[in-house]
Amino acid sequence: MKVKGVQPFMENIKVKKQWITYKGTNICFQAYKEPLDSNKPYMIFIHGFLSSQYSFRKMIPLLIEKYNIVTIDLPPFGDSDRLTRFKYSYVNLANIIIYFMNTKSISQAYLVGHSMGGQIALTCAYHYPERIRKLILLAPCSYLSKADRFSYLISWLPFFPYLLKGLLYRKGVYETLRQCVYNESIISKGMLKTYIKPFLDNAIYLCLTKMIRDREGDLDSECLATIEIQSYIFWGKKDEILPISIAYHLVRDLPRAELCTFDFAGHLLPEEVPNVICERILDECN
Repeated sequence: MKVKGVQPFMENIKVKKQWITYKGTNICFQAYKEPLDSNKPYMIFIHGFLSSQYSFRKMIPLLIEKYNIVTIDLPPFGDSDRLTRFKYSYVNLANIIIYFMNTKSISQAYLVGHSMGGQIALTCAYHYPERIRKLILLAPCSYLSKADRFSYLISWLPFFPYLLKGLLYRKGVYETLRQCVYNESIISKGMLKTYIKPFLDNAIYLCLTKMIRDREGDLDSECLATIEIQSYIFWGKKDEILPISIAYHLVRDLPRAELCTFDFAGHLLPEEVPNVICERILDECN
């Protein structure tokens, strides 16, 4: 199914930032449109590490006619709270998705997860298979072990958050984005302004430090083999963050997975190839 361009739809989409509270942490989300249409299936978007719901802005207009779309800022990113008392494990982050669904009386949803968000989508499917209709995985983080003992111990040092801040500042937002895309000409001033915003808040470095300690390893092959949900995996062959070899491993481990690759795309697929991905979603998920 061919999808229309982004621009004609953007002016008609009504959206506002809203919040729910999960275990004392305010979680920002956006629902397109309000009120949600009970006759449409729900599609929940889960962003990646150092990102936010902003990263899906090109995909939403292409799918809004067929789905109730919800995007969520996972803490400590986007406009959600940045609190050191929050447990930044994948299971706890996945529980936010299920908690949101329970709060909004959503019995089932399609999950679209990019990078770290893909691993969280897989975690939802592993623990709550009855709540997930299908998985759309955009270069999902996979087979990453938990932090080694040295990283865990050094993260307790008082200066570590400042070291982390220095490393991220030294690389810079532009260079980080450039590494994530194949066609760097798509990097705009708007992208730079939005992606840098959370890192102007010093609290995020304390949270990222805690995430090193809280994050468990990704689901292993044995766990993945139990996920019977239909999964569509998308991957760029020019991905410098997560190499394409991971995709071939993942599609073997997931019992009901299909892989679609892009010859000239990097890691940030929602920014680089939204139209093609949305065409496939509309073809396979309707």
